[in-house]
Amino acid sequence: MMTKRDAGPVLASHYYHYARQEILDLVPLDARRVLDIGCGAGRLGHAIKLRQDAQVHGIEMVPAAATQATEVLDHVWACPVEEALDEVADCGYDCIVAADVLEHLQDPWGTLARIRTKLGTGGKLVASIPNVMNWMVLSDLLEGRFEYQTEGILDRTHLRFFTRKSVEELFWSAGFHIKHLGTTRRGLSPTHHILDAMEKEGLSGDRLRQDGNTFQFLVEAEIPETDPHPKVAVIVLNWNGKKDTMECLESVLSIDYPNFEVIVVDNGSTDGSQATIRERFPAVALIETGLNLGYAGGNNVGIRRALSDINTKYVLILNNDLTVDKHLITNLVGAAILDPKIGLAGPINYYFDEPDKIWASYARQRRVGIPGHNLSTNDICTPCRHGIMQVDALVGSAIMIKRPVFETIGLLDEDFFLCYEEFDFAMRARNAGYKIIACSAAAVWHKIGQALGADESPMRTYFNTRNRLLWAKKHLDRRQRSVLLRNNISAILKTIPPLKLSTTGHKNPMKGLVWSINTWIRQTKRNMENPGNLARFHAVKDYVFSNFGDCPNKIRTLQRT
Repeated sequence: MMTKRDAGPVLASHYYHYARQEILDLVPLDARRVLDIGCGAGRLGHAIKLRQDAQVHGIEMVPAAATQATEVLDHVWACPVEEALDEVADCGYDCIVAADVLEHLQDPWGTLARIRTKLGTGGKLVASIPNVMNWMVLSDLLEGRFEYQTEGILDRTHLRFFTRKSVEELFWSAGFHIKHLGTTRRGLSPTHHILDAMEKEGLSGDRLRQDGNTFQFLVEAEIPETDPHPKVAVIVLNWNGKKDTMECLESVLSIDYPNFEVIVVDNGSTDGSQATIRERFPAVALIETGLNLGYAGGNNVGIRRALSDINTKYVLILNNDLTVDKHLITNLVGAAILDPKIGLAGPINYYFDEPDKIWASYARQRRVGIPGHNLSTNDICTPCRHGIMQVDALVGSAIMIKRPVFETIGLLDEDFFLCYEEFDFAMRARNAGYKIIACSAAAVWHKIGQALGADESPMRTYFNTRNRLLWAKKHLDRRQRSVLLRNNISAILKTIPPLKLSTTGHKNPMKGLVWSINTWIRQTKRNMENPGNLARFHAVKDYVFSNFGDCPNKIRTLQRT
């Protein structure tokens, strides 16, 4: 691995002799054992020893720098950090410093997880990481320049690049809680004209406004100390899905988490589900609504029941057409506790029939072009371990939600009935300041399309079309809403063939015109009788006239045919 350590003869350079006052200020005054990773010539460690009574060890792979560090530190490993960690004692340090180190590593995720094991109880990790979202870098990139430098954000020895968001993901994936995320500033921020232009195109300028002149992130992290097993309420919604629900409950009741309850909400089933659930799963709480309230209404019944118990800290909403990994709750809770602002956490959805193939990891909001969401099939595992990623939204088949989120923004919006309510809920949560994560260590296996049928079924077309318009009405500006509405109206108009008036071949021109018009009417009628086209037409009509909730009976008739 090419690093500054290859510089050998230029050791006299200032690069290895920084005391790093901004890092020194973050090292606890009561730390008695400190490990400085990438210690250079030992200037920072020496400053720590002068300031307080502490043993300071260092790791430095440049031999000449390590030699100088041994003159002022108590012990130095002169080798790469990956090798040194094999010899460093577990739980041995009150504070570990990794200043400008992680971006040089091939696998910072795995290395950071190993560093975590070296901290003692109550220990603190201090790190600094360059910000690739700095406007100096982005403005050069917009002009086609990506030029590596001898040092700085584009240091030619950097192997990994980070933004605020990916810094958080890096530390969460290693099991750290970020106690504080500070910054150093350098350069200019983008002008408000640039930010305004971005927002006119549907791109949020919030992150660039926040970090456009951020040069480095200063991280203070610790191992979280929380209730290891907060109570989780698992809600399974059933509507005439007895076979799937039985398989789902069998897998849910095999979960290894010690503190959860299962609530089944039956949405007016007529297939005998209720009696079978009572007989086979007597420990499960069964709530019968008596009618089909949809995904939003049915789950809200279960959520209210779950939150009536003040001990319930998380609600896990599950589709009945999936099975779950036995570690599902343990892994989701383990990720969610890493930051109090993590409000929603979700697993990776795999195909039930192809258990190693990802169906969806998370949902990404389209901000350019036609507004909406795309399901991502990305594998969010880091190179060497399971990862955590901040996302726009989660797939509604499996979502774990912290109690305070409901107390802040309310329940699912029942106007949606089915489809897009999870994206609406996610956007409301993000607007309230909560973060949403997908956790690759958590897994479910999904029987795709059991509730709505095939991807192009009339019912799916109806709910996706109408509810995406409703979502846009609630969350997007007028321009973006009009783009989406025009797109749907255009799709409907395309089903109407062009009117071709012709008298060719007819002795009577008037009869030829009538024949052309009749042909056009028949073609138009045939096109509009297509179930998908008819479903889209009713979806747009119901949106315009604010007819929300369940779909019209004619859509269910189309579904059956």
